[in-house]
Amino acid sequence: MKCAFINLFIAFLSVGINAQSVQFVPSFGEQELKLDTTYLLHSGIEVKIETLRFYISNLEIYKNGAVVWKEKDSHHLLDAATPESLKFPVPIDKGDKLVFLLGTDSVTNVSGAMGGALDPSNGMYWAWNSGYINFKLEGTSSVCVTRNNGFEFHLGGYTREHATVQQIELLITGNEILVDLKAFLSQVSLAEQNKIMSPGTEAVLLSQKAASIFRFKNEK
Repeated sequence: MKCAFINLFIAFLSVGINAQSVQFVPSFGEQELKLDTTYLLHSGIEVKIETLRFYISNLEIYKNGAVVWKEKDSHHLLDAATPESLKFPVPIDKGDKLVFLLGTDSVTNVSGAMGGALDPSNGMYWAWNSGYINFKLEGTSSVCVTRNNGFEFHLGGYTREHATVQQIELLITGNEILVDLKAFLSQVSLAEQNKIMSPGTEAVLLSQKAASIFRFKNEK
């Protein structure tokens, strides 16, 4: 009886903890993503993801159309190679919609290099362009006619015509958010488009596609 009570108490605490956090889960379709592992796209195209890093910022929770929570100093650098970076406190049980930015806003970009998640030493800052890389994806594919069959997508830019930051709105159905790289790469012709390393129209379009790959794991 005592053990049953202890187990029930632990389960209650676990639910409470999960309700107060959000977990981003990089995936390839329905499979949890493993770096340096070969996956198949359409038509038998092989791809391997080596690097996935991106910024999440300006988190807000809405309930019935009104903001009920807004994170202060809201900048998170998520790295698929660092599992602890993919989970952080968010009172997800307070509302019905989660809103955040994929990337960093223009104010952050013009404020110059900063510390913490925004430290240039993280490899997500263009010193030559004084701006942040919002989304970085690197890997290899059998169809890339490049050195070592590599592809590189470093998506950033904050000026009016080349703004790549994307607002994402998700109805809350849990606390795990999938980041589906298969969905992203399925929208890209890797044989023709495999290297974006500076702001521009292509970076904007790919950033819009990147924003579409976020969804709650148990979304109906």
